[in-house]
Amino acid sequence: MKGRFSLLNNGLKKLIQASKQALVIVDMQNDFIEEGGAFSQGGFNVRSFEPIISVIQKLLKTARIQEIPVIYLTMVHDQNNDGQKAWKKRREAFNHPNSCRRNTWGVQLIERLKPLQSECIIQKHRYNGFTNSQLQNYLTEKGIESLIFTGVNTNVCVEATARAAHDLDYHVALIEDATATAYEDAYLASLRNFERHFGLVMKSEEWIKSVSYVK
Repeated sequence: MKGRFSLLNNGLKKLIQASKQALVIVDMQNDFIEEGGAFSQGGFNVRSFEPIISVIQKLLKTARIQEIPVIYLTMVHDQNNDGQKAWKKRREAFNHPNSCRRNTWGVQLIERLKPLQSECIIQKHRYNGFTNSQLQNYLTEKGIESLIFTGVNTNVCVEATARAAHDLDYHVALIEDATATAYEDAYLASLRNFERHFGLVMKSEEWIKSVSYVK
């Protein structure tokens, strides 16, 4: 099985390298990442997210040099998109942190990953970044064929969006050292499931090397 995955991954790497890519940064917002944010106040260990910030900074630098589009996906909640059904009821039942409310400090992207004015920020209201958002319209408009995923949480918003992208016929890759989750036991399971069924799992240096060519 390992040999089979190796062959499949090599083929997918070539497909991604030959296609128009976008770097996708998922939910790197104050409420999820920073001390004092909603997740920190809710008892989650946000320090586990700290190591991926410098990795994403390197990926961002490379993407900008190579003129690869950057997409920031941001979770944004308000009374209009909360709804009154399963999404809201489950979050209430599990006492989920009241995170990323519109027009708050918590909804803002962290300062260390501040986007350029030319870079795309797409708001989402559910785990899957394609649900009731402008993401697919943007990808179609820009002719993007492959999505390189980073951010949090690996097993929730990152995986949900990458799965949907695969279903919509985009090539997908997940940068394993540029993603993290609040649940330690879910990280490796998510990576393994992703690689088996949806796309390529690779390290940041591998992706940087693959796109850092002289035009």
